[in-house]
Amino acid sequence: MTESRQLRRPRGFRALVPDSAWAELVRHGTSVHHGAKDRLLRQGENGGWVLLSLFGRLKVVYAEPDGAEIVLAIRGPGDVVGELSAQDGLPHAATVQAIERGMTCRLPKRRFVELVRGLRLGPQLDGYIMGKLRESAPHAWQLAHRTTASRLISLITTIIDAAGPDHPSPTTVAMSQDELAAALGLVRSAVTPVLREWKAAGLVRTIRGGLEVVNVPALIGTGVSSYGQNRTAARGRLSSRQAGMGMEEDQ
Repeated sequence: MTESRQLRRPRGFRALVPDSAWAELVRHGTSVHHGAKDRLLRQGENGGWVLLSLFGRLKVVYAEPDGAEIVLAIRGPGDVVGELSAQDGLPHAATVQAIERGMTCRLPKRRFVELVRGLRLGPQLDGYIMGKLRESAPHAWQLAHRTTASRLISLITTIIDAAGPDHPSPTTVAMSQDELAAALGLVRSAVTPVLREWKAAGLVRTIRGGLEVVNVPALIGTGVSSYGQNRTAARGRLSSRQAGMGMEEDQ
């Protein structure tokens, strides 16, 4: 194991609880491999599972009856999904779909609640849920005010940030142009010119079924909104992640 790999830190709910508590949650569940595009939880269904993400990135998608959809959040290793339904007993408010191949640990809702209580993880879970809820305000602001390019940068950097400490290629985004557009509630023709410009500038390159970000800091640097929002935070988040991964910014 390299030194840079040792410096990487867990994220999500796992970062808030002792390693022993996370291991205990995983021990009581069933680890399940999933493929890219697999739907793990479905909006409107009252499924009986809470999922602990172990590897691979996930997207949380809200869909209208006419099929229109938008991505509400990106989750990755260390995150928990389905916990709100476990708390209130209501159907899932959104669909959770895999962006790429990965693994989750499935826990029955009741067992998850019992374990959280027994391990005294209630305050950490409450804080984790509140953190998710706080994401909704900047998300709503960006939908209303930010340009397509700025929104796309935010989505891509969020996907990179969610890769987790052991992902072999965090800057690879396994989403097609159609999927990236749909994630933002847009049509493909809205994002194609932006991606074409980035490709010409050497910021990204296309790969089968997605794209790879070649220069993360430079890509972030193009994303200043009309109000100058979020650039500093995004740069700091990705720079910290790169430092943990042993990556260096291109000069």
